[in-house]
Amino acid sequence: MNYSDLWPLIQQDLLGCLLADDFLGSRNGLALEPGDVADALLRKIQTVVGPGRDGKPGVGFLVLPIEAAGDDNANVPGGPLQLALRVQFVENVTLNRGPRGTQIPCRVWTAVAEKILKLYTPVGLTQSLVPAHPVIHEFTPDYDASLRVGQLDFVAAEADFTPFQRVNRPLLTVAGNASASPASPHGFQLAGPATVAVAAPDADAIYYTTDGSHPWAGNAAAQPYSVPVAIAQPCLFRARAFARAKTGSDTAALNFYS
Repeated sequence: MNYSDLWPLIQQDLLGCLLADDFLGSRNGLALEPGDVADALLRKIQTVVGPGRDGKPGVGFLVLPIEAAGDDNANVPGGPLQLALRVQFVENVTLNRGPRGTQIPCRVWTAVAEKILKLYTPVGLTQSLVPAHPVIHEFTPDYDASLRVGQLDFVAAEADFTPFQRVNRPLLTVAGNASASPASPHGFQLAGPATVAVAAPDADAIYYTTDGSHPWAGNAAAQPYSVPVAIAQPCLFRARAFARAKTGSDTAALNFYS
């Protein structure tokens, strides 16, 4: 399978969407990196509250990294993740309300951004952004009483560019001197040599083990399946199917006992 890290791309797309607006684009905007330390965060705050494209200081915004995701439907294998998206408008009250500042409080910039983002579907998402409740949370951070922060919280469903599909579980057929156990649908009593045939029509490769370990190519005890496997002594036979662009199948197993 081909995988890509969509979360930073979504973050940059949100940043570009806001900067492209005539009103919001007059401000400075930056994307925070996951795990930004306090010094880096303060430097970025100082940058965004500095003079914008209109030459006025006081307000800017930060697009926070995506660091939380939930499962929209835990019963759907490979379903899309619900991502938590967050943007913070930061106002230096002294600069912004001063003679050189924008004279527009943080809450106005935040409200405009909320309206724009509600109508936008970032790259890598299957739907427009859905506002959280409440969507805007305004506060003064503990580390600097001169700042006012307006935070926007959204959720959206991640797109499945590479949907997960599972190979079907292999079908095992026993022949020879083995009888099915009435106590277990997967148990066979050996009375002599027997064979196990493995069928998986949608598989590119099948691996099996007889020592109870997981059957896959990286297991030295696993063998690639090509012809029915001879069973001469008690063992736990396990087989798993694999195919390109899919995740491996569930494991099929039979317990042979004397």
